[in-house]
Amino acid sequence: MLAKYLLNEERPNDLKSQVSKYIPEFAGYEENYEGSKLPWDEKPLEGLSKYCGLDTDNTLRLMIFFEKQLISNKFYHLFRNMLMMASYVLGDSEFEGIPIDVPYLDGLVIKYQGLIQECEDKLRANKYIRKFEKWQFNERLEKLITKIELEIEEIEEEIENLDDPKKIKTKKKSIQTREDKIDRWRAGDFLTTKAEQALNDPINFGSPGQMGALFFTSEKGFNFPIIKYTTDKWKNETENPSTDEEVLIELEKIDKTGFCKELLEYRGLTKMYSTFVKGIREKVSYGERIHGRFNLHQTVTGRLSSNDPNLQQIPRDTTSSDIKKMFVPPKGYFLLQLDYSQAELRVMAAQAGEKTMIKWFKEGKDIHIMSALKKYHVEDEYDRIKEILDKEDENDPEFKVWKVRRKQAKTINFGIIYGQGANKLAGSLGCSVDEAKQFLKDFDKTFPKVASFVKKQHALANENAYVKNVFGRKRRLWDVDSDNNALVAQALRQSVNAPIQGAASDYTLFSSILIWEKSLHAKGIKFDKLTNDMLNIYSNDPDVLLIDLPQAYTVHDSLGFFIKPEAIHNTVPKLLKICSNPETMEWFGFQIDDVTMKVDFEISEKSWGDLKSYRSNVDYVQVMKEYLNQVA
Repeated sequence: MLAKYLLNEERPNDLKSQVSKYIPEFAGYEENYEGSKLPWDEKPLEGLSKYCGLDTDNTLRLMIFFEKQLISNKFYHLFRNMLMMASYVLGDSEFEGIPIDVPYLDGLVIKYQGLIQECEDKLRANKYIRKFEKWQFNERLEKLITKIELEIEEIEEEIENLDDPKKIKTKKKSIQTREDKIDRWRAGDFLTTKAEQALNDPINFGSPGQMGALFFTSEKGFNFPIIKYTTDKWKNETENPSTDEEVLIELEKIDKTGFCKELLEYRGLTKMYSTFVKGIREKVSYGERIHGRFNLHQTVTGRLSSNDPNLQQIPRDTTSSDIKKMFVPPKGYFLLQLDYSQAELRVMAAQAGEKTMIKWFKEGKDIHIMSALKKYHVEDEYDRIKEILDKEDENDPEFKVWKVRRKQAKTINFGIIYGQGANKLAGSLGCSVDEAKQFLKDFDKTFPKVASFVKKQHALANENAYVKNVFGRKRRLWDVDSDNNALVAQALRQSVNAPIQGAASDYTLFSSILIWEKSLHAKGIKFDKLTNDMLNIYSNDPDVLLIDLPQAYTVHDSLGFFIKPEAIHNTVPKLLKICSNPETMEWFGFQIDDVTMKVDFEISEKSWGDLKSYRSNVDYVQVMKEYLNQVA
């Protein structure tokens, strides 16, 4: 799977699909063996053993074929030194899992059920919803009556062709039953058949069709203007008006009832509950752990993905501060998280050779503050503005001004990586399109080499229909030759985004491999069994990291580890040395020296949601003792 993924990142990557494509004589072997339709525990051994044998043999045949392709296409170093090594790191993480505070999670289940019900009650109390549901009921009733009336007409036609009095009597009785049912419905008397129960079904806030009718197409709805239409998988517009988040945010500006705002809140709560509260609770193993999956072969850029649950999408503290608190370190351990700071911008600066950006990074400046200062021609004010922003004094008018300006600069800086044009940027910034165009012009003046880099990537995509990142990972962009302008534009955005995002992700992934190789865990040594003398020996060894459990997680540009308090101060400097500028030359044939990767460390004895900045002067052994006494 990993070999095929490097050779062609587009799905499918599974074994059966590759067998069908490259070894067609064995296509469908998973369906053609004795007992293939039976449950696993009922399959006959002979048929099952042949199937498993073919699984294994086809894997070997494909790997022999793919290995030659990897070598000839110069992907072998990526395959062996990155993906295959990463499979050990991530496999260990999946097997170990992350402990969950189950009582706390059970409390979240109850909390979110209450919040969702409260929000739904507000939505249903809206007078427009009550009016719409009444109209919806009448529409359903008329459709049901029309259906019965058509049945009566059909029966009447049948009677005209009958001679048998008994059959005619039976048919007339059937007509009378239907007419009585219609009279009963019109009188407001309903029984409990499924069809009748469905008449009173309340509006479904999760139904795109019903929401489309409510917002746009029904005369009894809000009659909002249609903002945009949904698109199919080929990016072509459909005839269905969209009610996605972007549309609701836009409609909220003209909605005097408050419904759009409440619906956004409701959607957020229901998604949070189904995915991260109830969804995770259902996946907790008997050991009160979550064993999420990390996928090396799912994204087209090379970024990792995750599922069961998706640890890459756990909400930030600013979005929902209570979710991350369910993830806790094992007893007696800290959770230590390292973050690559602005990794994508650093990669872009090095790739583009953008001297201004590189200079700011080398000086340790906050690039978003510097970008904002540059725009307003007050670069010499950096120290003062940085201090104002660090204090976070909401009463300071300058804090409010520069907080907005820094956020704007950050949006623009990352918007360039993600290929945002003026229209998209205007939406992100909440400004006019003309203002967004001016922001982009200012960016190009500040960072001219970045603009040249973007043009170069577009040219490479148009010429080759692919681009590469510094590690050699290829992103194929067949859509640059498409007749669909939307697909062409998307391909050109990917020509810039994929090499930058993919390289930043590869730096994180490669660092995790280097860390894994040097950890006590990989060496088979358990920290609990170390004597003080052994601890001193390993502490002074630069090739040994005092990490005795597998990596807890990897989330984009972050890595999480469980670590004993005694090992923290010895391990952090070693991690910093490894991650700041990983030794890529030996393994991948390149080294970026213009920009070092900035690494920040956070730590918590409580949970993922309680991380605080690492401090070299803190006695973490004492912190752990106090915490254990507190929770005892």
